[in-house]
Amino acid sequence: MRHVPWFGPLVADSLRAVLGGERVTALEEAVASVEDHVERVTSDGKARSLDDATPAALLAPNEPDVQALTRALAPSNVAPLYPAVAAAEDGVFRAMPTRFGDVPIYRTMLHPDRERAYAELFVFALDLSKLSVHTVAGSIEPKSDRSLPGVERPGVVPEADRGRLVAAFNGGFKAEHGEFGMMVDGTELLRPKSYSCTVAGSADGTITIGTFNKLSAPSDGFAWWRQTPGCMLENGALHPGLRSPDTKNWGATIDGKTVIRRSAVGLSADGKTLFVGISNSTTARAMALGMQQAGAVTVAQLDVNFSFPRFLVYEPDAATGALTAVGAVKGLLYGPDEYVGHASSRDFFYVTAR
Repeated sequence: MRHVPWFGPLVADSLRAVLGGERVTALEEAVASVEDHVERVTSDGKARSLDDATPAALLAPNEPDVQALTRALAPSNVAPLYPAVAAAEDGVFRAMPTRFGDVPIYRTMLHPDRERAYAELFVFALDLSKLSVHTVAGSIEPKSDRSLPGVERPGVVPEADRGRLVAAFNGGFKAEHGEFGMMVDGTELLRPKSYSCTVAGSADGTITIGTFNKLSAPSDGFAWWRQTPGCMLENGALHPGLRSPDTKNWGATIDGKTVIRRSAVGLSADGKTLFVGISNSTTARAMALGMQQAGAVTVAQLDVNFSFPRFLVYEPDAATGALTAVGAVKGLLYGPDEYVGHASSRDFFYVTAR
């Protein structure tokens, strides 16, 4: 389950068919509780560095001119959330090289849980003046609530966009886990829920995040949108269900207090920077506070559990020229042709250079 991308989901779905969704969720939470206890007992309390958690291929070059260029364009650094458990690099945004040299992605690490030095949140900052974000429905999920004859769902990045493809990251929950809506390419796959947090994109590349019934759509409507549980953070205000450290009932499938791998996406106050967060082991509250510390004022949680959260960048293979995915954090589960070689059953987002 920790090494083969499809194995964990297969086991979980098979168990749901036999035991039912609620029992499997309870089992997942019990396992997460045991893992958390073991980590807290065995952890040495020392935070690893961002470089230690990053594949060597994605470490930025140290040439002064490159660093000067990227530093001038990087988001503002932020203070560590909890200095007692922070690493030296917490809150410092550094450039991560991409296949387009003048379009870096910025990354930082935060330790968002004062009780768990091993809990890490990796945040990737995307400059929306240089990058465009798109969404793709999975070949299966989210399952539509209606018949859609003629609608194709290939589950891969369109060929037309692969020449500009920079990165990709996971989408939201399966339909059975909350029935959160999705619209893509002008087709509504699953009806929107009025009070769900919604990530929406306009034809001009503008990204909007907020509660669905509060969003102001452009005159020609949104080009796409994807819904999640209630916004973790909205206009700087923490979700009421996350205000207590003892939160137990937040999200659609896993308790907010459960310590698991999570993912989230958020916007800066000026709407010009999209923050994508991937944690290794956090509660929902820790995830929200970490994203807020990084600079997001509105935050939507995406998928959770070990197998699904991922942030990938793409590089052409030296021999074949085919695009190959590289995980931006060590330990993420994915295939080298993720989102480009075979159909993804789950929805996802991808990022292109403008």
